[in-house]
Order: sequence, then C-alpha cells, then structure tokens
Amino acid sequence: MLKETLRIIGINPGTRYLGLAIFQDWNLIDWRIKNLEGKWSTKKIDKVISALKEQIELYDLNAIALKRVHPAVSSKNLRKLIDRIKSLAAQKRIKVYQYSIKEVEGILLAEGRHNKKSLAQKMSADYPVLIYELEKEKTNKNPYRMKMFEAVALGAACFQKEYK
Repeated sequence: MLKETLRIIGINPGTRYLGLAIFQDWNLIDWRIKNLEGKWSTKKIDKVISALKEQIELYDLNAIALKRVHPAVSSKNLRKLIDRIKSLAAQKRIKVYQYSIKEVEGILLAEGRHNKKSLAQKMSADYPVLIYELEKEKTNKNPYRMKMFEAVALGAACFQKEYK
C-alpha cells in the first residue's frame, strides 16, 4: 500500500504577524507572513481562523506543526488564538504537532548553541528559494521575516521527526 502524501502547515502564531509554511512531504511549496491588522478582537481571531481554513482546504493539509509558546511570555490573546487553531484542527481531523523553537533546533541543527539567525540560515540552506528572504531579513531592523523562517523550521522538523 502506498504511503499517504504528507501535507503540513507550519504555523508560528502571533498577535501581529503569523508565519506560515506549507509542505508536501519534505518539499516547501508556499511560505509567507500574514499581517494581522487592527486591534485584537474575536473578529480578528475569526479572520485568522478563516484564512487558515482556506489554506487547509486549498492544499488538502493533513498535519499542523504549531509553535509551542512559553506560557510566561505569551499573552491571553495568543493562547486564545492557539486554542482556536487546535479546535479548527480537531474539526478538520488534522493531527497537530507542537514544538518549541528549542525542540526544533534540536531536531534540525547540529549540537551546540543556536539562535533564530542560525535557524533561518539552516532553512535557507535546505530550501535555497528562501535565500532572497534571508538577505532581505538581514537589512531589516525588526526581525519581520523570522516568524516565517520559524514556520518553515516547524514544518521541516515535523516531517523529520514524525514521518521520516
């Protein structure tokens, strides 16, 4: 019997930006930053969930790799968004895998000390299509694209750990 194709969405949630990466098996097929404009509200959360639902249906996704946020440094609103993402996954019967960035680094990077920049460099090495994004990120004062690089790393780590 043929093994089902794995279609993962890596999600790095935030209250201002959402990092997204879509994989078909090990292949990165889409990546982006979604700006979450406006004041935080239930309507804003609904908009995010609606956008994620579109991605799930468009790519026929069957796994979510979601960043595990530390409770001490996450807001009530962010935890609410994560709960809604998990509810959406349950409703769509999609498996959710959660990883902290430290866990992702442990899966994808060689032993030693790492930071977000080294993770972004590793993702650009594995997925050369991201090199342009990395170069643009180096010129930014605010780490705008880092959420996207972490979403890519979440999806890659999920594939590596759970399915390879």
